[in-house]
Amino acid sequence: MKSAASMKSMLDKISEVLFPDLCLACSEVPKSYDAHFCTDCLGMLPFTDHFGVKQNAVTMHLAGRVNIDHGAALLTFRKEGIVQKMLHQLKYKGRYEIGEILGKMSATRYQDSPYFSRPDVILPVPIHATKQRIRGYNQSEIFGTSVGQVLNVSCEPEILVKIKKTESQTGKSRTQRVENVAEGFWISTPERLVNQHVLLVDDVITTGATLEACCQYIYDGGAAKVSILCIAAAEN
Repeated sequence: MKSAASMKSMLDKISEVLFPDLCLACSEVPKSYDAHFCTDCLGMLPFTDHFGVKQNAVTMHLAGRVNIDHGAALLTFRKEGIVQKMLHQLKYKGRYEIGEILGKMSATRYQDSPYFSRPDVILPVPIHATKQRIRGYNQSEIFGTSVGQVLNVSCEPEILVKIKKTESQTGKSRTQRVENVAEGFWISTPERLVNQHVLLVDDVITTGATLEACCQYIYDGGAAKVSILCIAAAEN
């Protein structure tokens, strides 16, 4: 008679064949051994150098618009590229693990960066309550929670709230994007931010309009400084 251990091993192998643990990027090929991506996708992931460079795509997006302590993104975003496909899976297909794994990867680089210091609180860029009810989750909160677990800092999504539905930012100029989101947020508990170092997290930065607006609200709430961490940043 087979032992319970050998039986479990056999069932695990059958499960892997019937329900393969797919690559987080392409969602087509099983992951390589002890990794989260297949071999091809792992080699194509466009990691940035932001954690070791003071002037980068994130800080330059916001330069002269809002003061941040430092900013970085883990990956470079390109239209139709592997990162866009991955973020689509995270935002619309319930692939929470993408945000969780990329959050841990980002937090590890954050800890090793000479430009980032440990924050007091993590705030995810919010989405409107109606959209969150429909989608079931906020992808930036999933990312921020994972970052917080590594840094041992609480992610508190209830502080920065989106109170106004805004139009899609697609096709708008930078000025139009800023105007579109300028009055869309609210700080529910400003006392939580007084003299604090806030780490603001989001999935992707394109023009930086949404992050700029959030930073202004956070500073108005009394924060001493704000840093920014994103999964991806569009090329300048």
